[in-house]
Amino acid sequence: MLRKEIEEIIRRDVSDPRVCFFTITYVNTTGDLKNVKVGISFIGTEKEKQAAFDGILSAKKFIQFKLGQKISLKFTPIIDFELDDRKEYRIEQLLKEIREEKNET
Repeated sequence: MLRKEIEEIIRRDVSDPRVCFFTITYVNTTGDLKNVKVGISFIGTEKEKQAAFDGILSAKKFIQFKLGQKISLKFTPIIDFELDDRKEYRIEQLLKEIREEKNET
């Protein structure tokens, strides 16, 4: 539930142009649901990924606020975003590079 709500908030309400194509890869909560670790992966160059992640970090308090409005828990969880750069999520980037190479020829 938290994953869906956080993803929807970022897609609909965060207007930072740096935040583009992303995937939430995992959501881990503490037992008391007061803290949430959210893994997020971006498509693009390393510079674009870092800029997008910086955009997410700058919108963190806003995302928490919106999450508090959408869910009915006693406490709104404190969100800690982590840049997830695992290799299996690089498939999208590799496919993009292949398409670009084909277009150049």
